[in-house]
Amino acid sequence: MLAAGPSGFYNAPTTKGVLLVVGALTLLSSIFQLKTDFHLQLVPHLTTHHQFWRLITSHFAFSSSTEMLFGGLIIYHLRIIERLFGPAKYVAFLFVSAVTCTLLNIAVLVTGSALGLNVLPAGPYGVIFAALYQFYSIIPTMYEFKVFGVAFTDKFFMYALAAQLMLSHMPGSIASAVCGLLAGAIYRSDMAGTRRWRFPESIMRLTVKLLLPIFSSSPAIRSTATTFENRSSSSSRTSDRPAQAMREYLDVLSTGGAPQGATPRAPSESDVSTLQSIFTTATQEQAIQALNATNNNLEAAVQYLLENPAPAPATTNMPAPAPAPAPAPSALP
Repeated sequence: MLAAGPSGFYNAPTTKGVLLVVGALTLLSSIFQLKTDFHLQLVPHLTTHHQFWRLITSHFAFSSSTEMLFGGLIIYHLRIIERLFGPAKYVAFLFVSAVTCTLLNIAVLVTGSALGLNVLPAGPYGVIFAALYQFYSIIPTMYEFKVFGVAFTDKFFMYALAAQLMLSHMPGSIASAVCGLLAGAIYRSDMAGTRRWRFPESIMRLTVKLLLPIFSSSPAIRSTATTFENRSSSSSRTSDRPAQAMREYLDVLSTGGAPQGATPRAPSESDVSTLQSIFTTATQEQAIQALNATNNNLEAAVQYLLENPAPAPATTNMPAPAPAPAPAPSALP
């Protein structure tokens, strides 16, 4: 219900690194009783003791295991944003969002001190809710369902986790979440060229050389059977492993596979338009091909285009026309 493509961290090294760093620092701060060194407080930390380093460290660790649980689940499922942006753009997005949230946090503490808002909880609230705004803006709704007559979408589960995190340390957590949403909106609006900014090429090359081998992940191994009959025959050869057979059957349902010989349904215009709105460089034929390859499963088609990006249109250099032959001299009578 919170599907974001293949399981694991394939094509999402930044998400993996953020989870490991935040999780490790949260655990270490609890073991060594350092939780009080991560939250952000105007008085006395900033105004009296001038502990401005808290503006940076406040983004790197949660203050409780409950916040880490919900925050980690959200970060993990938001890896679909990294797969859509690409690691280089996603790293730049996280940095811009963190800087913007830091400035907004200072403004909130200064203006909210008169209302009793003097403390903001520790944790990457800003970047989480900034990424959640991108999830709301660019990831389409895949399906709807009703509970006691009330309509919900598949995004409801992500928003429920975010609401739990937002309400964990009121009122400071609400203020941090609002700052994150504002940072996400600022990034999405491309104010001051935020969406076009990237780290310098030299820093990216060094990062790829040093960190990518540590945080990169290989794709999950999937069954090579592509039809229901092939999967059934494969599971029959391992009848002593019913759990494996059940996973194979659920794979057929989740990836939109159809029984062999079934007549494929023509892709709808709305699905084709949705794919082209997400992948602006994809042509109509490429969107239809992705839907046909996934049996019109829109979510699977999005992942298909993420793993098989459309090539940039090549510029064909037409050869210059050959010069016309000079007319033959006419013979004089």
